[in-house]
Amino acid sequence: METKMPMVLDVISENIIKHGSPLALKGSEVASWAKGLNLPVKGELLFYTGGEYQMLPFIDSLVKTITHLDQGSKVFSMMMGARNLLNKTGFSPEKMYASVLAKDKDRYNSVCFKAAKVLKELEYEFCYSGNDELYSGALLYELGYLEDMEKYVQRVVEVIKKSGAKTIVCLSPHAAEVFKFIYPKMVKDFDFEIRTFVDLVWERREKLAKIQSKSVVIHDSCRLARELSIHQELRDILESVGVEVKEAAMNREWTSCCGGPIKILFPELSHVIGGRRVNELKESGSEHILTSCPYCLSALEGGLAKGDSAVIEDLIEFLYRGVKA
Repeated sequence: METKMPMVLDVISENIIKHGSPLALKGSEVASWAKGLNLPVKGELLFYTGGEYQMLPFIDSLVKTITHLDQGSKVFSMMMGARNLLNKTGFSPEKMYASVLAKDKDRYNSVCFKAAKVLKELEYEFCYSGNDELYSGALLYELGYLEDMEKYVQRVVEVIKKSGAKTIVCLSPHAAEVFKFIYPKMVKDFDFEIRTFVDLVWERREKLAKIQSKSVVIHDSCRLARELSIHQELRDILESVGVEVKEAAMNREWTSCCGGPIKILFPELSHVIGGRRVNELKESGSEHILTSCPYCLSALEGGLAKGDSAVIEDLIEFLYRGVKA
């Protein structure tokens, strides 16, 4: 029996294949955060965003649209059916919808900028592919579009090889995971060293400036903690900047889900799960929640109840407080 994927997943997969971004963001939009930094395009260490933080507000807006539209309705079909016409001009209706509704674009773009500044503060030298950077394709693999993934990864590798890099530092654990475990199975001689932002900061944490802050609690990303075995490093980094870390009951490899993985298909359930995780984290005694994954950041924000006093930040945003102006 033929199985048909939900329409929204087909939209996302087609965008990745055609535009190199789940929401058809242009390269100039993905790379806008780096304007004025004059980062070289070639070097041994490649700074890789994959456009993941940059597209979060667009995903949130698309999810809000989907929440109010029946995916089997004529209205939804008409909105998505218009893609054939708009694709000729390089636009997609879900992107335009998202662009109208999107909030916090500046915040999510700034996460990439702040990550670059933190690494510069720690005296790392790195390059960036700029407008040529492509999404890693992780969603193609996770959603089961394996044949499309095998073709798509070749395009990504071409861009990476142009940089001359030997090491790729990923801001998102999703990108790090797919580069480390999936690409070597699909690409011959994919022998790049794969690192995360957390890895690099942890190695030079003694150079970090002290940060004045009340206690924090860490939401361990499942990809970072379980697949990449990175969790103590987060705590070491925060200890090095003089911040007390409270622990949630479910932490490290046993972290609870943020609700992010089902956000596109079941947005309302995702908010329920996200809200439950926020409450678990607050039970630690801290209302300042830190995570190191773009999707966890977005999902936890979505789980906040109206009027909730909890503060949710990415580790990158938090560490940027110690960067010299």
